[in-house]
Amino acid sequence: MSVTTRVATTADLPLLRDVDLHIAAEVLADVVSLGRVMVAEVAGEGVGFLRWGLFWDQVPFMNLLWVLPGSRSRGIGTALVDAWEGSCLAAGHEWVLTSTMSHERSQHFYRRLGYVDTGALLLPGEPAELILRKPLGQ
Repeated sequence: MSVTTRVATTADLPLLRDVDLHIAAEVLADVVSLGRVMVAEVAGEGVGFLRWGLFWDQVPFMNLLWVLPGSRSRGIGTALVDAWEGSCLAAGHEWVLTSTMSHERSQHFYRRLGYVDTGALLLPGEPAELILRKPLGQ
């Protein structure tokens, strides 16, 4: 299976709006216009995406990594993360951040990709939000 990744365009908004229910449609369109969403395709069909922003207005922070349920465990998430990290490195960033809740399996995925625990956010009534960091270019 050949996975291609690219920066999302407005043509991707219907797919993104269907699956990214974490932010308002208008905000999603703004994030796409800023070039902060990457799409993964297999045979020309969108099968996943990665949405990111800037923590402290300067550190790339992966906000959401999503892959179609039927396409998981096939390297698509890894391809998206690799492409995003490469673009961040090319833009001059030395490290990136992401987070996951302490009860989610994704923490193991990120650790396999070289992310290390760097802190946690504790909110009342919620599992701990683990903050993970990865240096780039090493």
